[in-house]
Amino acid sequence: MFCCSSSKQKDEKKKPIEISEQLIPENQQGDRSCRTNQQQEVELEIEERPKKNSIGYQVQDENVSASICPSFVVGKTPFTLFVISLLEKQQNMKKESQQQEEIKIDFQEDLSVIVSYPQIQAEVKNNENEKSQLEEIPDQPEVIQEEDEEEDDREMSEEEAKNAAIYKWAKEIHDYNTDNTEELIFKAISNFKPLQSKEESRSTLAHKDGGKVCKNKKLIRTLRAIGKELIKQIGKQILSGNLNLTTVSFPIKAMIPKSALEKVLMSSCLFPLYINRAVLEKDPIEKMKLIICATLGNFYLNCSFLKPLNPILGETISGFYQDGTTAYVEQISHHPPISYFLTIGPKNSYKFYGYYNYEAKAGVNSLSLKNKGKRFLKFADGELIEYNFAGEEYSGSFWGPMKVECKGKITFMDKKNDITACVELDSVRWKASDYLSGEIKQKGKKVCKIYGSYMGYIEFGEVRYWDVNYIRPYECKVFKPNPFLLSDASFRPDLRQLKRNKVQEAQKEKDDLEMQQRQDAKLRKPKK
Repeated sequence: MFCCSSSKQKDEKKKPIEISEQLIPENQQGDRSCRTNQQQEVELEIEERPKKNSIGYQVQDENVSASICPSFVVGKTPFTLFVISLLEKQQNMKKESQQQEEIKIDFQEDLSVIVSYPQIQAEVKNNENEKSQLEEIPDQPEVIQEEDEEEDDREMSEEEAKNAAIYKWAKEIHDYNTDNTEELIFKAISNFKPLQSKEESRSTLAHKDGGKVCKNKKLIRTLRAIGKELIKQIGKQILSGNLNLTTVSFPIKAMIPKSALEKVLMSSCLFPLYINRAVLEKDPIEKMKLIICATLGNFYLNCSFLKPLNPILGETISGFYQDGTTAYVEQISHHPPISYFLTIGPKNSYKFYGYYNYEAKAGVNSLSLKNKGKRFLKFADGELIEYNFAGEEYSGSFWGPMKVECKGKITFMDKKNDITACVELDSVRWKASDYLSGEIKQKGKKVCKIYGSYMGYIEFGEVRYWDVNYIRPYECKVFKPNPFLLSDASFRPDLRQLKRNKVQEAQKEKDDLEMQQRQDAKLRKPKK
């Protein structure tokens, strides 16, 4: 243990150069160049070393605890070098712990949701409302249930361990609305009023230049590593910009154990509030406002950076909300890939139906998704609203911020009441790309303007109807698998293997399914 007097500290602070001169050997006192170099090293070391307090450095390690006076650490002696290395080690440990905390936060902010069969089964047992909706569905056979609960004690390969984190991220739960009982939902519907907030609200996932950004650095590194492997296979087509990704078979290690049909279910996550409220509205203009909010307000939640499994022809999935809404999706075409959906409101108060028809093209550092599908919302009184889909653009595949943006124009039409609404995305000058503008017209005359951001809020004539900080989405839970409906996505063998993190077995099952699809497609072609 070393210590020094306060007078020595004052002298050292005033004259650091004199200290350095004392450390120069006598035979080098006449060498000014050597002294100058020594002075520069001393001054540089004084500036770079950590400044804890006026007494000295506090060094803590498992086997070392010392308080060292600055006058003893000016020279580069073996002991001082050892102490400095301990300080650097302590600082690196702090940085690593901070990075781990940031990753944990990013996991909760950025990741998609999977509701697995065991989770649903447990929730059904504990919730009487869910029991009443599922009581007509036969229980899962014991063989399949045991297969799902089977524990795999084998050691994972390096490749499987590398991808295990992705499968874990895919199961993270979003911050859904906890007031999700039927009674509380209908209470929120009856009490719904425009929001009083005037702040420039934006989601924590919003990028400063627009869109939803991926903040999880570990996820970004993993996705980019997979992307490099894909380039080796289809690099020339990507560089030409003419690659249609819907015709490409992706390796299963680039995917998560979740069907793309689940994304279609989640597109109605705001319907329990906004569309049920629209059912009660008699003013068609107010109905249109609520439909626009229900459509644009789900983007920040529904778009993910994790790729789900492409649906197999004939694949189905179904889900429900606690208000009594049920939703169904089926893959009705292989090429082009078309998914048909049907959502039925409580007591048949409305029907939401249509189809997704994706076309995906990849560039060197980007991916564009164009949805040629249509959406229809029909109320019990016969009023019908028709509208289209906007495009999605992913950027930062290999460098720069990884983010997704919604681009294009969405047009809503109510032919019965001669009402149209046009929303243009990325249309507000000097604002981020997620800002939007538009207007609602009736019989050709402007009724009100539309302004806001799909990452923050939506206003109609400066009256706010949706705000990401105040309105929380509802969770669409997937029905328990019906053993008599083998087209259910949960029965896919590749998905089941992927949930167990058996990547090689999952890839084999995926290849077999795709081969079977190609054979079936040949049989459907008319003979010449």
